[in-house]
This record gives sequence, structure tokens and C-alpha cells, in this order.
Amino acid sequence: MGHRNNRVLCVALFVALAACIAVWGTPAHGASSHVKKLPCGPSKFLFYLHNTVYNPVVNNTNYFNSIYGRAPNISFPNPFSFGVMNTFEDPLTAGPSNTSKSLGKAQGFYVLNSFTEFTLFHLFTANITEGDFKGTIDIFGQVREVDPVRYLTVIGGTGAFLGARGLASCTLVDIDHTPPAKWTLSFDLDLYY
Repeated sequence: MGHRNNRVLCVALFVALAACIAVWGTPAHGASSHVKKLPCGPSKFLFYLHNTVYNPVVNNTNYFNSIYGRAPNISFPNPFSFGVMNTFEDPLTAGPSNTSKSLGKAQGFYVLNSFTEFTLFHLFTANITEGDFKGTIDIFGQVREVDPVRYLTVIGGTGAFLGARGLASCTLVDIDHTPPAKWTLSFDLDLYY
């Protein structure tokens, strides 16, 4: 009889413990029963950036998307335009032609930051508003014009690119120095979240 009472007591305790776990493990009214997982965007993403500089000599006020600030107030030679800044709002496309499918706009600036060569410190946000993935991608880093491939850092994102980090490999696709100067850059992104 003693063993049977112990068994009944053990079963009763087990049932009570299971009921307590079920009650404590149940989320409060309206609460989710699982932790929300952040979306994970693409691991590879490619876009093309098209830049046309404003030039008062040809007066292209109707078709430019970047403009240089005033030259630094210096009295010595400045062959590499050290300290000059350019602000841009460049179209982004899915292909290398400026008539390719639009993806959005890149908005940011670069500063020429060397006395001895053409290097530019870039900081911009790619606002992707068209296509399968929508959101922003924040990119920054230094570009040496002589390098065939320039590497910049992806430091964040929103939307489909929420929390993106990674590498942006930038290459020059095309450049036309005839005023107004125009160029196209490709940005091949390797992303993780």
C-alpha cells in the first residue's frame, strides 16, 4: 500500500509540475510565443551608380546630379584638390547603362583627401526603391582613383538590408571627361546579416 501511495503522489506531482510549466510557459494575452527573427536579405547585390557633375561652363543645370563645393581657401598649389567636397544624388540602375532598370538613388558625398594623389573619402546611402529588395544600404571608405577595384565597407542597412554588413567592390565602368564630366561605377556587394 505504501508503494502505491508513493506512485500516486509522484504522478500527482508530475501532473502538477507539468500544469505549472504549461501555465508559466504560456505567453501573456497578445504576446508572441516565439522570438521574432529579423529578415535576412540577399548575400550578393549589384548596382550601377551614374554621376554627372554640374559645370557652369556648359551650364548643364537641367541634367546634373552632383556638385562640387568651393575650393579650400589656400594660397599654395593644390594639384590634387585636397579638401574639395562633392555632394551627389546619383541614379542607381540594375545594369551598366543609364537607361537600365532603375533601382533608386545614391545620396551622399565624397571629399578629396590627399596632397599626393587623387583619393576620395566616400560616404553615401544607396536608397533602393525598386526591384525585389527594397531598403537602404550605407557605404563608406576611401577610393584611390588609380586602383582598378576599390573596396569600401557596408556599415548598415534598413528594409530588406536590415543590419547588413559587408564589402562593396567598386569598379569604374565608364568615364567621359568632356564637360560636364560623367562616369558610371559598379558596386558589387557581399553582404551578411
